Amino acid sequence: MPIRVVIVEDHALLAQSLGSWISRHSQFELVGEAADGLEGLKLCMDQKPDLALVDIELPRLGGLDLIRKLFPLSPSIRILIMSGRTDPDTIWKVMQSGSHGYIEKNLKPENLVEALEKIARGGTFFSETFLKVKSAMLSDPDAFQKILSEREQDVLRLVAAGMPDVQISVKLAISTSTVAVHRKNVRHKLGLHNDRELVAYARQWGLDKTAPADPSA
Repeated sequence: MPIRVVIVEDHALLAQSLGSWISRHSQFELVGEAADGLEGLKLCMDQKPDLALVDIELPRLGGLDLIRKLFPLSPSIRILIMSGRTDPDTIWKVMQSGSHGYIEKNLKPENLVEALEKIARGGTFFSETFLKVKSAMLSDPDAFQKILSEREQDVLRLVAAGMPDVQISVKLAISTSTVAVHRKNVRHKLGLHNDRELVAYARQWGLDKTAPADPSA
């Protein structure tokens, strides 16, 4: 039986190109495409595919949040993440997502076929770039995930996005005083003195590129 695949990708031309490429290989059966995260979640629940190829940056529900919701509902599904981002924060979030693979959007098409086949057989496939960034991050004693708690990371991401404490408190469902405490603790742990230095640190690790999901998502 062919490997049943869905694609969740909001760029129509890329989704069409991926679908055409996958459909040309008899070992795969393309059973659906979705252009946003909520549509992708419904598609996966309706079609029960063997494997989902998921972009990280999606409208309505981000790719990583889609995966977080999908695994409890369909624990046997295999996930290959696709993205143009390779910053340390993105790599760290992918590592925590439980996904079975990660490829960049500029990889050669034959790499995609290899990744899909390997993941469908129960293995994993992470690109060379992913593995290099992961190795460098895990070996660096100053890497953010070794110093800051998850909540402190969330606050730093939103500070780097330019949000004031009031908006951060709404986004994270915590009080403004708690936000201020986290902000102070982050500066203390990192040895930084002001928000300008916080933003510079966030950019160094890619924390300015991704914001935490809403607690209700």
